[in-house]
This record gives sequence, structure tokens and C-alpha cells, in this order.
Amino acid sequence: METEEVEVVEINKVNQQDTEYFIPVILPTSSTKPTVSVHSRGKYYKQTYRPAWEHMPDFKGWLRGVEGEPTRAYCTYCHKNLHAHMNSLLKHTCTIRHQKAAQLHSARKSKIAINMKESISGNEDDKDLSNEESELEEEEEDDKPRELKPMTESIADQNSETRILPEKPPISTQVMDTTKGKPISGLQVSLYKLIDGRWTFVNEGITNSTGKFSEFIDRADFTNGRYKLHYDVDRYFEARKQETIYPFIEIIFNAGCTESHHIPLLLSPFGYTTYKGT
Repeated sequence: METEEVEVVEINKVNQQDTEYFIPVILPTSSTKPTVSVHSRGKYYKQTYRPAWEHMPDFKGWLRGVEGEPTRAYCTYCHKNLHAHMNSLLKHTCTIRHQKAAQLHSARKSKIAINMKESISGNEDDKDLSNEESELEEEEEDDKPRELKPMTESIADQNSETRILPEKPPISTQVMDTTKGKPISGLQVSLYKLIDGRWTFVNEGITNSTGKFSEFIDRADFTNGRYKLHYDVDRYFEARKQETIYPFIEIIFNAGCTESHHIPLLLSPFGYTTYKGT
């Protein structure tokens, strides 16, 4: 620290009897300003997903969290993995793809409600009509012998009812971590189709808690052709601080309209296996 030079100024001379007194006043010869060091350092803030967003009007009905990835969010309408940031999610609601998907979802929901209403009203009408017919038949056929239905036909009818199963999706996949023997959840998978020599994007989604995803395409929109599944495995290994030689994995296969194609992926940092499942 620098020393300041000072000068003494004689003022206020006072005479008391025969003795002179001088009162010294010390004045600074150079003005010094204190140096203030301000160290400002910005804090790093990492946005994470908040479940409360799901109840907000802009996000209600389509926003979900991603299991195992707190910085990611998922759109159930578009089947898309998003950044868990408020501004990013609001921008996503303005995209054409999201608006079309929301309209399609609303139309499907309305159609299901109408079908259920028509089914209920139809069942009530049929019930009333059947009651009237049964009353007439009882009056007319009280004395007629009733025919018994063979047991074999009854068993056959029950078997035919049990054969009616939900329709399988045309394309589905499941990813397993062979090093741990567990399914991989939260992995982003994209589907492409080869059209006129170019890979065209179809849809994408993330695997669930069992490592599966099957909502790539509806059966009504599915056509024959060559398809490709693209797995973003680098994020999975990076999150677990594991080295891998695969930034991504792609599986190309031919698909027909009358078949269901389930493509499992058995994954490790330095190898993978795939096959046609059932």
C-alpha cells in the first residue's frame, strides 16, 4: 500500500501569556480512491422437469416426464423427446407438427366418445326390442319343445371368442442392456422409410420402463417397403459414464403389410445383437 505525503499547515495561532502555540492540521497532498474489486461470476443453472407443468393449460394432456432423464420431457401427441425447459416446451406447442397431432388426438377422442354413445344407445334399443320379442315368443311357444344346443357348438363359440385378440402394431422394438440384464428405458428411437432412394422420417419415440416402443405407425397407414430403426445409444452410455464405440445404431429391414415386425436389440458398450422377434 502506497504511503501518502502530508504537509503541515500552521493555523490558529494562539497567544497565551508569552508562549505561542501552533495547532497542526494534516491535509492529504494527493487524493486516493479506494479500489473496490467486484468479482461477479454467473451461476450455472440446469433446468429439470417439473411434474407441476403437466397441469398447466398449455401442457395439459400431452406433457410427460422421461424416466431416468430429469432434463428431458416427452410429448405424447408427437411421440417426441424434448428439452425440459419452459421456453422450449412453449415453442414446441407452436409447431405445425404438434398442432396437427393435437387435432388428430382430439378427433380420435371425439370419435371414440361418439362410438361409445352409439353403442350404448344401440344396446338399449336392442334390449328393448329383444324384450318385446321374447315376451311374444313365450306366449306363442309355451307348448313347443325347446331345442337344446349341442355342447360341442357351445365350446366352439367360446373358443372363437377367445381367439379375438388386439391387433399387433406393424413395427415395434425392445432394447435390453446385456451387461445388466435389464431393459433400457428412456432411449430415443426413430423410424425411417426408404422412398425414392432417400430415407424419409416416419416417427420417433422413447422406450418405456420395459424397454419397449410400438407406436411408430398405425396399421391403416402402414405400407410395404424397406424401413430403418435409428437408436441414439450415445446418450444412454454418456449418462452412465460408460465408453462406447457406437454413437448410434441403425437396423434396416424389409416389412410387409400382413406381418407384424418386432425388432429386439440386445445392447452393450462394444457390441449388439438383433433379430426378428414375435
